[in-house]
Amino acid sequence: MCRSAGLKAVYGTTAEATGDATAVSCTSVAPRAVTPVVLICSDRAVLQTFAEHLWSTDSSTTGSSSIVVDLGEMSDDPRGAELALAGTKADGVFVCRSTLCLDHPDLKSMAHAHPLTVHLALDTDDTDTLKRCEQATKYTVVVGDGRVEEDYAKAELSRLVAFSRKPKPSPADVALDMGKNTFFLSLTFEDFSLHTDLLPTLTEGVDAMELRVDLLADNEDPYTVLRQLSILRRHTGYLPVVFTIRSKGQCGAFPDDPEKIFRLARWGLRAGCEVMDVEANWPMSYREGLIREAGENYPGAVLVGSYHVVGRKTTEEQAKELFMECYHDGAVDGVKVVTTAFEPEDSIRVHAAAKSLALPVPYIGLCLTETGKLSRVLNKRFTPVTHENLPFVAAPGQMSSKEIMHHRAELGLCPPRSFFLFGSPISASPSPDMHNAGFRSTGLPHEYFLCEGEDPAIMAEALSRPDFGGASVTIPHKQNVLPLLDEVSEAAEAIGAVNTVVVGTDPETGARRLRGDNTDWLGILRPVKARLEASSGWEQGRGGVALVVGAGGAAMGALFAMQRLGLEVVVYNRTPSKAEELAGRFGGAAVSALDAETLEKACGAAAVDVVVSTIPAAAEFTLPDYLLESKPVVFDAAYKPALTSLLAQAKEAQCPYVQGADMLVEQGLEQFQLWTERRAPREEMEGAVFAKVDRI
Repeated sequence: MCRSAGLKAVYGTTAEATGDATAVSCTSVAPRAVTPVVLICSDRAVLQTFAEHLWSTDSSTTGSSSIVVDLGEMSDDPRGAELALAGTKADGVFVCRSTLCLDHPDLKSMAHAHPLTVHLALDTDDTDTLKRCEQATKYTVVVGDGRVEEDYAKAELSRLVAFSRKPKPSPADVALDMGKNTFFLSLTFEDFSLHTDLLPTLTEGVDAMELRVDLLADNEDPYTVLRQLSILRRHTGYLPVVFTIRSKGQCGAFPDDPEKIFRLARWGLRAGCEVMDVEANWPMSYREGLIREAGENYPGAVLVGSYHVVGRKTTEEQAKELFMECYHDGAVDGVKVVTTAFEPEDSIRVHAAAKSLALPVPYIGLCLTETGKLSRVLNKRFTPVTHENLPFVAAPGQMSSKEIMHHRAELGLCPPRSFFLFGSPISASPSPDMHNAGFRSTGLPHEYFLCEGEDPAIMAEALSRPDFGGASVTIPHKQNVLPLLDEVSEAAEAIGAVNTVVVGTDPETGARRLRGDNTDWLGILRPVKARLEASSGWEQGRGGVALVVGAGGAAMGALFAMQRLGLEVVVYNRTPSKAEELAGRFGGAAVSALDAETLEKACGAAAVDVVVSTIPAAAEFTLPDYLLESKPVVFDAAYKPALTSLLAQAKEAQCPYVQGADMLVEQGLEQFQLWTERRAPREEMEGAVFAKVDRI
């Protein structure tokens, strides 16, 4: 490695950018920002377990090109050999076996300039080591005694890489993560290590785990708390974690000491906790400091301002004031106000206060005591719950998610709905398995059915059912359904086809309205974009060419998706007039043949960046070999068979590819979210599809 380049090599700078010619010879960098990972640990075996995951993963994990870095060559310390790389190859990964590296000036500044610097803390680390690593890194993972399972290392690093890259969550994302009929489990164990057999049983029906730091036996030492967090993540399937330090005055057990509370809360950020509870009863200086720290260094964390009123009556006006206090002038992502219920009307009052404010963030409105249980049934979003296997409830009046969903169904707040797939032929579709897996996983009382037939009257009958909840639409009805709808989305109108029907309510009359939408284009755009970024360092807005094969409804979705990626579009179809019609509609070019001369005449180049085929697998379509020389992303919308002729050709040519089942999953996840207004359970829905379709 070029010694003078220092950390510049890791950041992927070039001679043009830095004026340092040595930097070029130190890197092999794709034309995008490199995102390396810095791991610091005093144990070589632990480093190897964590780092080997990154070394063996393609560049989409770390976002970097392969860069070999030897910290020993970077250090002027005569003991530089002790800083040797724990391995022979790194994909943008620093691994440091000694805290000597912390004295290197480049590494000292890393915590402020780098998105992912991780200290892998051990029980054997002395106080000085812990302090210096805290100053030099942004994240901490407590490994404990050094025994690390490979699966844990892989999962935790992947999670931290993704978390460190997340921008501030958009209101739409928060609305899904804290969506309707979502729950988090308030854990009340003092020591998770004593209950590892029970922890996996607690995940059913909940969307996140609340680490109640104040209820831990040892809750003031940050490394002990983070070790408990590590145990929790390992045994609960890496569900998101809500990091909560509930003080005694707020119905908790932690000392009423804001200095200790907010110092410890910062360790929740260092651990990459997905949701942070921010008590709003403390002086604003403490709260603003934590909120600022999150915004500057951990923007992906969701912040929820909270306030608990214990043992006294709260008027509606007072509740409004508390919600506004929790809102922090819009600096947080959600608000939570908990009052004490002395009569059933108190449960109504806390929700009336929140609704009258109409804040642009999700709210949680609850009441303590058994009398306040109604408030938990009425609370639509991100409700804290308990479980029968917990030693005690975290707050008076808490219920399980099953109890709450049962009462919501009885009260008509979440009645069972019927969802359908309209089309023909559809008997082999995995969609019922996918969506029913999603409903089961989230505890929703709905069911998804096939509604097969070519006569639009079949759709009209299903749409008129009082329990109709929504529908997927496929051939031949993507245009036939339009006259049966009240409105269509911008995407559906632009594409000219509907694949999703969503039930809404007229805000003025309360009447039911049917809205047509299209999620096919997202099912194409998302996996194609991911492959482009991973394989070539492509960035949106850089341009390029996409070839779309076919001229049906799926082709229109593909053209819309490629336009959204900023790509020039070329349409090829066996019926030239149809290709020309689509090309004209989406501002592209039509070709009647795929020879190099014809393609170059149409788009100025005899090469493409993306190929999207929307024709049936039975057509056995393949590309001219020359088109694969530039390694385009090849997408085939057909999913049976999984390995189509086109995908087999792409694999043989070592092109990045997307199989049709990936599109089915992505568009299905979006449909689920439109219907339910909550985050779709990807793992369960994807698993249901690939139980029926081979993954290639």
